[in-house]
Amino acid sequence: MEEGMGESTTRVCPSNLRYEQQPQHTAGTIKKIRLENFMCHENFEMEFVNAVNFVLGQNGSGKSAILTALCVAFGSRAKKTDRANHLKDLIKKGCSNAVIHVEIQNEGEDAFKPEIYGDVIIVERRISVSANSIILKDHQGKRVGHRIADLREMVEHFNIDVDNPCVIMSQDKSREFLHSGNDKDKFKFFYKATLLQQVNDLLENISKEIGVAHGIVKDLEGSIKPVEKELKELQDKIKAMEHIEQMSVDIQKLKKKLAWSWVYDVDKNLQAQSAKIDKLKNRIPACQAKIDQQLNDIERLKEGISEKKDVIAIMMEEYTQLNQIIADQNQPLSLARKEALELEHDCNSKTSKVQKMLQRLKKLEQEVQDLHEQHVKNTQAEKSDLEEKLKGLQHEVHAAELDWGRLKEEETKLMNNINLQNEEIKTIVYKIQDHENNCNEISKQIRDYEQKQGNKIAGFGGQRVIHLIYLVEKNHQRFKMPPIGPIGVHLNLLDAKKWAATVEHAIGGLLNSFIVTDHKDFLLLKQLAKEANYRNLQIIIYDFSIPRLKIPQHMLPETNHPSTLSLLQSENDTVINVLVDLGNVERQVLVKDYDTGKVVAFNQKPRNLKEIYTADGKKMFCRGGVETTLPLKGKGPGRLCSSFEDHIKDLRSKASDEQNAANEGKSRKRQAEIKLRELESNLTSVKARHCIYFRHCENVGRSLSSKKLALEEAMHQHAAENSSIPSSSVEELDVEITEFKKKLEEEQILLEALRQRKDEASGKAKDLKVKFDKLRGSAEDKFTAIEKAGSQCRKIESELESAEQGKAHYENLMENKVLPAIKKAEEEYQELTKMREEYAKKASIICPEYEINDCDSLEGCDMKTPDQISAELKELNQKVEHECRRHVVIILPHVIVLQPSRSFWQDLFIFSFLIFSCSLCRHSEPIADLRMLYEKKQRKIMKRQKVYKALRQKLDACQRALEIRGKKFKSNATRLKQQLSWKFNDHLRKKGISGLIKVNYEEKTLSIEVQMPQDASNRAVRDTRGLSGGERSFSTLCFALALHEMSESPFRAMDEFDVFMDAVSRKISLETLVDFCVAQGSQWLFITPHDTSTVKPGPKVKKMQMLAPRS
Repeated sequence: MEEGMGESTTRVCPSNLRYEQQPQHTAGTIKKIRLENFMCHENFEMEFVNAVNFVLGQNGSGKSAILTALCVAFGSRAKKTDRANHLKDLIKKGCSNAVIHVEIQNEGEDAFKPEIYGDVIIVERRISVSANSIILKDHQGKRVGHRIADLREMVEHFNIDVDNPCVIMSQDKSREFLHSGNDKDKFKFFYKATLLQQVNDLLENISKEIGVAHGIVKDLEGSIKPVEKELKELQDKIKAMEHIEQMSVDIQKLKKKLAWSWVYDVDKNLQAQSAKIDKLKNRIPACQAKIDQQLNDIERLKEGISEKKDVIAIMMEEYTQLNQIIADQNQPLSLARKEALELEHDCNSKTSKVQKMLQRLKKLEQEVQDLHEQHVKNTQAEKSDLEEKLKGLQHEVHAAELDWGRLKEEETKLMNNINLQNEEIKTIVYKIQDHENNCNEISKQIRDYEQKQGNKIAGFGGQRVIHLIYLVEKNHQRFKMPPIGPIGVHLNLLDAKKWAATVEHAIGGLLNSFIVTDHKDFLLLKQLAKEANYRNLQIIIYDFSIPRLKIPQHMLPETNHPSTLSLLQSENDTVINVLVDLGNVERQVLVKDYDTGKVVAFNQKPRNLKEIYTADGKKMFCRGGVETTLPLKGKGPGRLCSSFEDHIKDLRSKASDEQNAANEGKSRKRQAEIKLRELESNLTSVKARHCIYFRHCENVGRSLSSKKLALEEAMHQHAAENSSIPSSSVEELDVEITEFKKKLEEEQILLEALRQRKDEASGKAKDLKVKFDKLRGSAEDKFTAIEKAGSQCRKIESELESAEQGKAHYENLMENKVLPAIKKAEEEYQELTKMREEYAKKASIICPEYEINDCDSLEGCDMKTPDQISAELKELNQKVEHECRRHVVIILPHVIVLQPSRSFWQDLFIFSFLIFSCSLCRHSEPIADLRMLYEKKQRKIMKRQKVYKALRQKLDACQRALEIRGKKFKSNATRLKQQLSWKFNDHLRKKGISGLIKVNYEEKTLSIEVQMPQDASNRAVRDTRGLSGGERSFSTLCFALALHEMSESPFRAMDEFDVFMDAVSRKISLETLVDFCVAQGSQWLFITPHDTSTVKPGPKVKKMQMLAPRS
């Protein structure tokens, strides 16, 4: 059974026959063949052993007819035998019918329906000129089946594919294969022999069928489009009619609202008018208070103006007196200033003259000194000083350059450290993300296990199975026997902590299955599963009355390791029986690790062993000599575990470790970021110092250049001065200096007298200036005070004028506006009161006021004005008219609308007439009938949509399953290609030859490369036609054996496999064949006309000699 491809059912016929002692024979092998009037045989019979059988004889003795008979007996067509076009052509000449009688061994674990056929199955094929038939008999010769389907079922059970050249290689196929050097022909042989061709054809046919099914579903979905459109139109019509009815109700409501809206509108105006009157009356006391306040301000301001004018008069008199005194003091001050300025000018002239004389005197004395010291000075000393300064500057430049280089290296080092720090931060971030993802994944697993621990049933199907169990309990009376399921809920496991996951893999999908007692319960449970949306439920039909099966010890695997059955406990016998009959749990052995499982499965090979499951996740089994090891998917304690507490505790510990690691990573990230910022800060500082040192180097370099130029200029000037010697003598200069000193003393005496006079005049002018400034300051202060007082007086006068204007304004407002407005408002209030009484009387005719106040559906009349309600009523009436024209028969000849010339109450009565008329307007088809029609069509289309959706989902599931199988097919094809090359090389080594097989699935080619030991060039032969006949036959035989080793069949046959072989190659080939056949354990039939004396007969080798053909 396959899971995930929809519901599946398995009927188990309980019997204890399978537990009886069975001989160790391979089921499906040929025990005997008997031919009557078939090809060249008139009455032929031959028995075979379960190992190696050689059929020897001359050409024409009927050896190949045996293989042809086997092919025909197992359902092959005549054309595929390459011996005839029709089965009647295989009848011996001169005869009218032929019989092929084949006895097949049916003992062992893989026996086919042993309770029906027994230990032998007889296949009898009768061929006549007009018809042919197939009969299947049991070991007693009793007829069991006669249909081709019965034969096909048996052939598929034993995996007998007579069209596969690896099962039966006829003489024509053998010759064609041995002679063919075409890579594409070899590929076809390989593709067909490994059944890849059959699987590929099946996948392609399935893909085409799915495509056709998709097209049919698409057409079916398109066929309901018109019905959906019709349903939508019907729905729109119903909505429109409902909308018309609702608008009629709204018109009734609006009519009542409009009647009283005018009354309520007048009430609003009355309230507004009353508030207006109260507001106007409140303005009288306010105006009077303003007038009184203005009168008080006028009196106060008048008194302030009088006081300010008196103060200003006194201050003006004082200011006049001060101005007269200032005028009197101004003339003496001017005379004193003029005299002081004249004396200061004379003093300055004299001082300048004395200074010039002193400078001349110093110059003369300096010239004398220079003449005395000119020849004494050492020019070399000056040069040495300048050179020392230059050396100092050069050292300073060199030191600055060293500092600049050091800073450059430090900057480069900091940049490298920053880059390394950035990389470290990125690495930390990636680690943090990994830890957080692991933590989230572990938390998800913890939630899943907590859910399973809280509800064990949910672990075997989720919410769907819970819903299904609820439905089963709800409908339990409808079942003949309550269903049992899921099976996993009824199981307990010994040592669950160690074996829970392994046992779950061993049992597989049966854990989710349900068990029912008959087909009726099966159909009912299937229906409930659909209601629970459990589409892929596996249901098993089993007799609940059968007691728990007792398995004899000799039927159990002969090993000390526990089996799956030995660890399972259940109070329900039916659950255990189903697991035994369908799951073969008594033949599944559990071991602790891969090494132990390998020893048990492949070395010890105990009897009655089906599969080995290891606690570390491996599955091992051996079929037909092929050892297979597969990994098991999935991790965790398994659903059969009694408690998940320890596993949840471990997961929480792991989650805590991951979270701590993430937090630690975040802390390291923060420290790394702080260090990065420090490095960036240091880099900025170093760059700043770098720039400073760079500018300092430039400045020092420029200073050094200028010093060098100054040194050269000084040396040139000094050489020029040494070359020119003054002509005047030192004595002449001394006389001139003496005369000049006398004149200087006279001028200094005159200068001192002028300074004394200047000081006296300056003191007198200063005293007069102090007195004058004091008087002028007093006058300015007095003038400022007068201006301030005048400004205050003008401000008070302005305030007085404003107060008088304000008093006049409020008096005018009181007389002309406030009092007349109050009178007018009172008159309007009286008019509104009368209007309100009139409107209320007319509105009461339409409806009482309590309907407006009590009915919540009218929503009151405070939110909209009568004009708004009237406009809304008019618009709603137009909509009703429009909808009636679209969907119903109109009785009104025209629609009356509001006119400005009519009064409000006329319009209101016209609206009432319109409402009454619209109530008479009805559609010919009641809306209830339309709703019933809509619901009926909707149920019909929803049912079809549901069916199409289910078909689409099943097709999608099939497409996904096809894609999965396509991937597995490609994976298996790749693995088969590798295995073929390895096994081919192993067989070649027995003759000292090495080889390689290359398979290209895209180009559909298979190439064989053979390296002969005697070839000194060490070159591989890529075309077998380049070999000798014996070498080519042997290499082809090795290729065929490699294919045989990769395929499974209870028997195999080869005709003239040793053609074109020499004696040595034939001997090696026969030894290779016999060793291979004995090791593989299946039945082999070899047909050859050549000598096989090198093969010795024995218990597993039988030789049969055909009679020579008659001339």
